[in-house]
Amino acid sequence: MPDTEKLNIHQKILKIADAAGVLQKTKAGFNYRYVPEEEIQAKVTACMQKYGVMLYPSIVPGTLTVEPYTYEKPKTKKVKDEKGKDVVVDYTVPVNEVIVKAEVVYTWVNTDDPNDRFECRWAYIGQMEDAAQAFGAGATYGNRYYLMKALQLATTEADPDAYRSKQKEAENYDLEKEQKAAAEELAKAVKEVVDKGSELMKKGFTKEQVMEVVGKLNGGNSNPSSIKSIDICGAVMEEFKKLEATKDNTKTSKREK
Repeated sequence: MPDTEKLNIHQKILKIADAAGVLQKTKAGFNYRYVPEEEIQAKVTACMQKYGVMLYPSIVPGTLTVEPYTYEKPKTKKVKDEKGKDVVVDYTVPVNEVIVKAEVVYTWVNTDDPNDRFECRWAYIGQMEDAAQAFGAGATYGNRYYLMKALQLATTEADPDAYRSKQKEAENYDLEKEQKAAAEELAKAVKEVVDKGSELMKKGFTKEQVMEVVGKLNGGNSNPSSIKSIDICGAVMEEFKKLEATKDNTKTSKREK
């Protein structure tokens, strides 16, 4: 159980959004598929209770309007022509409905600290023959979409696990990028060790001498390709410099004699 008392309202909402996850479009209507409100609220309200968050919608005073709206609805019917044959005729019928609109303010409240809150402006709009039904439809539709957009909930007609897999890839992108950069940096450092070892052997040092330096600093493994740390590469390069210096000192001593 998380220590929710130490989370502010924004941190709690982030946890709610994460826990709600991906929503699948399970219902169909008006030629499209959608996520039903009860599925959204089932997930979101459970998380709100878990983390101690309340959400209060309120109509902005003076913004609720009810407007009549009349339009012609196209229809078709079969009739008999002059010769008695069936023909399809297009026609329209008048439809009288109302449009209900209102500005809405959603207030998120941290129940552990009621002063920790913030507001978001939204809107409801519904259109039906009955004003009460139009308002109810607008509130239901508006609430559904507010929760999805405010919490950035993804919706999919496919298996939600496929979407979660894509989310995981995005979450791991920065880590994978850092790991790749670190691997490239290590490969570069190992190459410098290998090149320096080859250079030392060309200067007269034996392969055994070079490998001894690597093994001493690489846990007994004298193969430079096995080095897994940039720090070890740096230490080997320092020892190579000391080894190289012994050859230079020997040449200096011979010249002086």
